[in-house]
Amino acid sequence: MYTQQNRRSFIGATGIALACSFAMIGAAMGADKAKIKIALVDAGGKCVKESLTGKLELDRKYVKGDRIVVTGGKDLAVKVDEHYAETLLFAPKEKVDFPIPLWPVGKYAKKYPHPPKAFQGEKHVITARAATAKEIEAYRNMAVNPMDSRGKSPAYPHASSNSEWGEAAVFSAKTAIDGFVEATGDHHSWPRQSWGPYLPGGKHPEPELTIDFGRPVEIDKLVIVGRYNVRQGGYWKEATVEFSDGSKVTIKPEYNGKRQEFPIAKRMVTCMKMTKLVINKAKKYAAFVEVEAWGKPAAKPAKLSKK
Repeated sequence: MYTQQNRRSFIGATGIALACSFAMIGAAMGADKAKIKIALVDAGGKCVKESLTGKLELDRKYVKGDRIVVTGGKDLAVKVDEHYAETLLFAPKEKVDFPIPLWPVGKYAKKYPHPPKAFQGEKHVITARAATAKEIEAYRNMAVNPMDSRGKSPAYPHASSNSEWGEAAVFSAKTAIDGFVEATGDHHSWPRQSWGPYLPGGKHPEPELTIDFGRPVEIDKLVIVGRYNVRQGGYWKEATVEFSDGSKVTIKPEYNGKRQEFPIAKRMVTCMKMTKLVINKAKKYAAFVEVEAWGKPAAKPAKLSKK
């Protein structure tokens, strides 16, 4: 017979079961959240402070050699400073290593390719989380990464070049994928930083810009923003884009400082290279403010067009 006592027992047992279920879900969610670790590491490799909550708050000025290290996931959404946008990164070894970029070297060493207030002061907040499937699979610019660093990087996308004028940070390869697309006016510092190589035939006869995606991606559109400096008047009027699948396309940007779209046949690639650059006039300097590659991560290997 179903009695009042049975009813109380049933409700009690159900409540306990539900409570346990919610506790297990909460623990699982907590475990997922705790999996992502954010740490500030000094020049000697010592951990200054770390967090497993998805947010690291610092009450300390950055000093030379400091690095922000994020571990615990391959597809991460990271925000290293309030003046930076949250960035989707692919870290195949589940590690992002971001050196604080306050001590550039080379010519124009005091000209920063990032917002001047970034990384300044004694208060800093860094966040990191696992990217959602919707974010990862979305059609987007697969080349953008304002957190990219010069030299080797464990996170992607990553830009590199055999030619960076004056070895200056404001003309480094990474500026071509940082998401800032202001093309007109003085180009020696943020927000008009650009990949500016030496003149072809000079110190580096054949300047090239390589963008590595870190994994297979399917892309079907390129977007180029060329530097527009009326005083200098130089621009790349032609470039060949070589892809890791062996295919090539030739693009002919115009001199206007605007975003110029170049649709291409869809192809699966892991990297692309801007090469065979043709300048409009000898002894003029030219630069790419931004290079975008639109598409999404490849779902599975497939043979796509090489045209």
